[in-house]
Amino acid sequence: MDPRVARSRATVLDAATAILVESGPTALTVDAVVARSGVARSTIYRHWATRDDLVGDVFDHCTPLPAPPPAELGFEAAMRHFLHDLVRQFADPKWARLMPALMALKSYEPTMGAIEQRREAMERKVSHELFARGEREGLFGPELEKLFVVIRHELPDNSQLEEIARGIASETSELPSADEFPRVLESA
Repeated sequence: MDPRVARSRATVLDAATAILVESGPTALTVDAVVARSGVARSTIYRHWATRDDLVGDVFDHCTPLPAPPPAELGFEAAMRHFLHDLVRQFADPKWARLMPALMALKSYEPTMGAIEQRREAMERKVSHELFARGEREGLFGPELEKLFVVIRHELPDNSQLEEIARGIASETSELPSADEFPRVLESA
C-alpha cells in the first residue's frame, strides 16, 4: 500500500476513534471525521463506501485480538502468557472507552456483531490450542476443555470464570483435574 494512502487511512481511523470515544456512535459522521482529520470527504469515500463501513473498520482497527502464546511455552506458561496479554489488551483505556459504543451498536448494526463473532472465534481458537497443549502434556484429558466451553457459554455471570482465571494465572496455582473442576466452580 502506498505510504500516503496508509497515512490517510490511519489519520481517518484515529479521528473516527477519537470521535467515538469522546461523543459516542451517533456523533460519528463523515462530516465530523472530515472536520477532525483534515482528510477530504472524497478520500474518505474512496476508502469507505458508507459511514457504517467506516465504523466497522474503526472497531476492527481497535478491537484487541488474542494472539496464540509462543509455541515453545508449556501449558502453564502459555496460559499465563495468554491471560496476561488479554488483561493488558482490555486494560487499554481507548478500548475500555470504545466498548460501550460497541455494545450499543451491536444490537442494531450487523457489522458490529460480525466483529464480535471474529473476536470470539479467535478466542475459541486460542483457548482450544491452549487446552490441546495441556492435554499433550498429560495435565488433563479432553473433557476439561469441553467442560470449560459449556461453562463459558452457559453461565450468565462471568464472575466464576474470572475467579478460575485468576487462580490459573497466579504463580502458586495448580490446575484442577476434571474431577475437581465442579468443586472449584462451587467455591468460586
